[in-house]
Amino acid sequence: MASVTPVKRATGYAWRVQARDAGGRMVQETFFHNDPLQAERSARSFAKVVDRLGITEARRIRNARDQAAQGGHDVVTLNDWITRYLDPTTGILAGVSPTSRARYQQIARDAILPHLGELPLDAITRDDINVWLSRVESERKPDGTPRAAKTIRNWHGLLSQALAEAHKRGLITSNPARGLKATRTKKRNMVVLTQSEFNTLAHFIPPTWRPLFVFLAGTGLRWSEATALTWGDIDADSNPPLVHVTKAWIDGDKGVPRHLGPPKSRAGERTIAIPPALVLELGPRGAGDALVFATSAGTAHWSGSVWTRVWSPAVKNANDPAACAKAKLTPLGKRPRIHDLRHTHASWLIAAGRPLPYIQARLGHEKITTTVDTYGHLMPDATAGDADAVAAIMGTILTAPEQITG
Repeated sequence: MASVTPVKRATGYAWRVQARDAGGRMVQETFFHNDPLQAERSARSFAKVVDRLGITEARRIRNARDQAAQGGHDVVTLNDWITRYLDPTTGILAGVSPTSRARYQQIARDAILPHLGELPLDAITRDDINVWLSRVESERKPDGTPRAAKTIRNWHGLLSQALAEAHKRGLITSNPARGLKATRTKKRNMVVLTQSEFNTLAHFIPPTWRPLFVFLAGTGLRWSEATALTWGDIDADSNPPLVHVTKAWIDGDKGVPRHLGPPKSRAGERTIAIPPALVLELGPRGAGDALVFATSAGTAHWSGSVWTRVWSPAVKNANDPAACAKAKLTPLGKRPRIHDLRHTHASWLIAAGRPLPYIQARLGHEKITTTVDTYGHLMPDATAGDADAVAAIMGTILTAPEQITG
């Protein structure tokens, strides 16, 4: 924690900031000004940067700002520019929804500006971006788990877009974030369940929760989509019954509650068919504007709470040999997430021979490449076809099975 103290001088006013550097050495910076309030304000502002980034980095930022000021032009910090870039009244970033803009502003506040915001825009280097990437990659989420590589890529993408616009407007000579990449991390493999494995898991899910999880496995809807459904979205009289997906829950910005909005993409607005038995699984029909899956108070469920109270215990029991033996079931041997029910649904459709374009439309993927990249390896002909091709190519090289003895 930096200390801020006044310094007596014969002329003028000064305030001193002291803190230890990474090596434990006490370092100080002094701020002079004819106006005592301005001197104190500058010192305390500097101390905040010290507390966030350390005194060595804070001194480097101060030097960069001093050099920019000596160059005869106003110091525009990254904080100044990104605030302007994301401000809807400037018109710089057009064509984004208010929800997306609020999310970008939150990313800037929480992930980018605390590390780089005080730097002059034209003093930011590729080394600064690399240091920032390394720092956020090493940070842990509140639950102690590492941040997802995709999340950091999204943060870097926003920063790079903002700097690219600054370059286009002549505020900087180049985009220092362009071409830099976050460290690749191992992606968590999807977990798909067979019908019997899902039945094992469902056995340990409390009866009141069974309709929700059976519905997720039977539709492939995202959690945010399924928990936003109202009874009016389900056309049970159609043959077959139809589910109209037109909305999803969206996490609000800080201070803004979770709210309903459009699905993840334009393709997310879709209509899917379900078997009549799945409609019956939902139980008695409620009012058209009532949530299909609601709490006792009529509000939507939070995935985190359901994970802790319902899903995680069910997965634990489904993997417990004693619990499974008592129920005359085979232990699951897998630890799926709730989202893996979406992957499970896709795998069932693939096994049933449904074409990938149909699966794409059902899952609400914007591009077929997303469907192919995610589920192409599950196609029954994918690996078998490769094996047949290799056998044909190497027919004169490989030993025929009937010639293999002992």
